[in-house]
Amino acid sequence: MSLLYPIGLFALAGLIIPLIIHLWNVKQGKTLKIGSISLLGEAAPLSSRSYRIADWLLLLLRLLLIILLAFLLAEPYMRKEAGKGGQKGWLLMEKHRFSSTYRKQKKSIDSLLKTGYELRNFDIGFLKINLNDTLTKDSLSDHKTASYLSLLTQLNERLPTGFPVTLYADQQLNKLTGALPAVDFNLQWKETGKTDTVRNWTTVSAGKTYEATSSPSLTSYRSLDTAKEPASVSVLLFNGGNTEDGNYVMAALDAIADFTKRKIEVKQWNNQYNSDLKYDIGFWLSDQPLANNFLKNINQAGRLFSYETGKTVAVHSLIDLQPGKAGNEAIVALNKRIVAPAEQGESIWKDGFGRPVLSLEKEKSPDHYHFYSRLNPQWTTLVWSGQFVKALMPIILGNENAGQGSGFGFETHSEDQRRTAGLFSSKHASAVQSAGMDKEGVQEPLNRFFWMLALAIFLLERVLSFSNKNKRNHG
Repeated sequence: MSLLYPIGLFALAGLIIPLIIHLWNVKQGKTLKIGSISLLGEAAPLSSRSYRIADWLLLLLRLLLIILLAFLLAEPYMRKEAGKGGQKGWLLMEKHRFSSTYRKQKKSIDSLLKTGYELRNFDIGFLKINLNDTLTKDSLSDHKTASYLSLLTQLNERLPTGFPVTLYADQQLNKLTGALPAVDFNLQWKETGKTDTVRNWTTVSAGKTYEATSSPSLTSYRSLDTAKEPASVSVLLFNGGNTEDGNYVMAALDAIADFTKRKIEVKQWNNQYNSDLKYDIGFWLSDQPLANNFLKNINQAGRLFSYETGKTVAVHSLIDLQPGKAGNEAIVALNKRIVAPAEQGESIWKDGFGRPVLSLEKEKSPDHYHFYSRLNPQWTTLVWSGQFVKALMPIILGNENAGQGSGFGFETHSEDQRRTAGLFSSKHASAVQSAGMDKEGVQEPLNRFFWMLALAIFLLERVLSFSNKNKRNHG
């Protein structure tokens, strides 16, 4: 047995309460009837206390009740290895789409269930699904399932090597959040979405309006305002000795200028303040604290990107450039980061532990982007990724890049129909990959058992307490 929230066991401190009550046992005096009180002399009143436990059974029941309540707060569960109990494999489907999937794949699903496959929900926890309870109309609400990457990773931690799993789910790329992991179990992924659907929508990016056409194999964009003359952008840059970092930013600016067909003027800061010049964008790439004279040269309606100062720590993590969004972008490694005394603003990019790598502070002017790493490839592989230019575009273009369905520099529209054919059709990792891996198994909650036991003990305690009270009242 394991505990989901061990901190709940602190409730065991409550065991002292019934113990004190039972030890503080004040005996009530008996009434003695006599014929006359004329011969009784005056005496001092006496009371009797006994620090001795009289009702051991009642005390034990109350202590046990508190222990059970503490375990309920800690949420106990048992790890049950998948494959035990006679099931031949798992049949996974998204519960909110079960009805439509079952109608289309009824023959194959029934066949798997007859051979001993166990029907489970393809979502967090992978709970069992009752076939009779799910043959209803699909939910019309926008049900948000956890990312496929996260769910497959959780499955790989629970299921033994080679365990058969058949998954009925859509293979749209917008359901993914990165490269799919190699898995140790035997996964058969059955496509459930429409493979001949075409969708259209409009979106705003880089200050232009585009019409998107998406099919299962391709999403293309066509500009709707080619005649529009884009505004120029002025950039003030200071590398502070990090010449290589500055070169990467310059290359990204050139790529953005070429894509947007706009003029981007870059000026290297010379440690001087010129009140006649104001720049739209500022890049402070120095390891030193941000200079006040540099900040004064940035337009109040502009944007500032600066390296944060603090303690340098080595990490083995990644950078999530679009937290909470779906996509199939390559993983960006994070090798070093800055631990600042205080993290300011809203998180834009996060590391694998959920801590901000880039944050945006809008309380002050200009908008300030705090970067808790460096662009040097020894710190992160961001500059080697095709996502680098897209990730900088919102900083360069500001609100011009915001549009329907767009993230922070990324198009992640829900109507995107792109999918990968034959994804995980018969893929599973070799036994070498799983050697020495401790599989967690499936979590079977024990709350129901503990609630039933607590209720039985509570009823027994009430009956025993009432019985003892009647005995004392009747002598």
